[in-house]
Amino acid sequence: MKKKYFLLIIPLLVGYLAGLYFPITILQPHYSDTEVLNKSEYYRFIISIISAVITFCAVMVALFKDDLREYWKRPKLSFTEPSQMTVEDLLSNSQSGSSNDNLLANRYISRIEIKNDGNLPAINTEIFLEKLEFKEKGSTIVQPIECYGKPFEWNGTESTSMVLPVGSKKLIDLIIITAPEKVSTPDSQTIKTPSKIIIGEIESNKEQLKGIWYATFGLYAQNHKPISFKIEMEWTGIWKPRLTEFKTQYQIKKVVA
Repeated sequence: MKKKYFLLIIPLLVGYLAGLYFPITILQPHYSDTEVLNKSEYYRFIISIISAVITFCAVMVALFKDDLREYWKRPKLSFTEPSQMTVEDLLSNSQSGSSNDNLLANRYISRIEIKNDGNLPAINTEIFLEKLEFKEKGSTIVQPIECYGKPFEWNGTESTSMVLPVGSKKLIDLIIITAPEKVSTPDSQTIKTPSKIIIGEIESNKEQLKGIWYATFGLYAQNHKPISFKIEMEWTGIWKPRLTEFKTQYQIKKVVA
């Protein structure tokens, strides 16, 4: 796009400089003040002007047709928080060791919803984790965390690339927090592993500290300009087996990137 504008400016600049130094007035036709155009000459003059305008418009359309088409036919992607941004993945009774109906959570999943409000499908749509930071509670130091640059898988598929039809809505998992686990060691002892935070390919396996996570995600599509959004997640590091209790320890929201 910038190259096309640059190519358009060059002949305009050359023409302007030529007009400054070249006596353009010698090309001006000279008519007698008493001379009057007849009807055929007048119509021929008007037709010449119209032809020149049409030729100019045709050249402009040929140069910028793809850019002009985008104003009327294009995808329009946006990010919204779903009605339930965080949901629970429940254990079965056999897994939880309970015979009652109060099932416990195995993990919590925070999602984002992507919607195509345009009039053209978005092709080869991918979402990446572009930036991840952590700030411990009570600290002013923001710790950057390296991101791997691998796209996320779309919910319900094993694909990292998706075509988003017109008017469609798709969910994608952003953050997963797993329950603490009891693991048996070779000497028949049982140790408890802490909860894990999983953001894309990044896993935090150590004891979770109370603090705020800042994650910036980028969306890329073949026929849509790159856009990004930012998630702010605060967690005390305390695990609760039920979603209503867990939400007292965990807050997540979409913020301005």
